[in-house]
Amino acid sequence: MDERPVSLTKKAWPYIATLSSASVMLLAFFIPSIQDQWDRYQSRKVIGQYVSLGDDFMEEERYDMAEKAYEKAFELSTQTRLEIEMKRLKARVHRMSLLVDWGAKPPEDLEEVDFQLLLHLQKSHAQEKERIFTLNSYASFLAGSKKLKEAEAALTEALRLDPSSAMLHLNLGNLQDQVGRKDEALKSYLKALALDPGSVNACYNLGLLYAELGKYQEAKKSFEAALKLAPDDAETQQQLRQVIKKMGEPPP
Repeated sequence: MDERPVSLTKKAWPYIATLSSASVMLLAFFIPSIQDQWDRYQSRKVIGQYVSLGDDFMEEERYDMAEKAYEKAFELSTQTRLEIEMKRLKARVHRMSLLVDWGAKPPEDLEEVDFQLLLHLQKSHAQEKERIFTLNSYASFLAGSKKLKEAEAALTEALRLDPSSAMLHLNLGNLQDQVGRKDEALKSYLKALALDPGSVNACYNLGLLYAELGKYQEAKKSFEAALKLAPDDAETQQQLRQVIKKMGEPPP
C-alpha cells in the first residue's frame, strides 16, 4: 500500500485560517477598548493636574484661581466627580475670608446658594471643621447682605460645633455690635480674647467698643495691647499709634 505522508500544512490550514479570522475579530473588539482605556487614563491624569493646581492655589489663598482650576477639572470629568465640585465651592466661598471688614459687601458674583450647596455636602462628622469655616464665611456673607438674623443663626450653629473658637466669638461680637447689642458684643470680644490672647483683631475691636461706650482708659489699654501684638507692618503700627494718641486726649 502506498502510504504517502499527509501534508500537515494542508490539514492544519483550515484551522489556522479560522484561528486567524478569530484573532482579527478579537483585535477588532479589543483595540477600541484599549484606546478608550488610554483616553480615560490621559483624562484622569489631566484632571488630577488641575485638581493639584487648585490645591496649590488654595494654600496660597488665591481662591479665585483655585475655583477656576477646580471648575476645569470638574468639566473634564463630565461633571461626575462630586468631590471636585465640593472643592470648587469651597474655593468660591473662601473669598469671603479675604474681606477685612466685617459686614462688608460680598463679591457680586457670589450667591447664597453657593453656601447652601456646600453646607449640604458637608453634613458628615468627618467634614465638621470645614463646615464650621463655611458657616463663618456664610455669616459674613449674610451680614454683608443685611440678613442679620440669618447671619446670627449661622454663627450660632458654628459655635455649637466649636464653642472654643475665638474667631467665631469675635465675629459674633462684630454682629452684636452691628445691631447695637453692645453689652453682648463686649462679652463676646472678651471671650474671644480669653480663648486667644494673641488676637490683634480681638484687642482692636474691643478697644473700638470701649471707646463707643466712653470707656477711654480701657480703650487705650486694648489698643496698646493690639500694638504689641501687631505684625511688624509700618502702616498698621502707625494706625494704632494714632488711635492710642487720640485715646490719650481729653474726650470731646
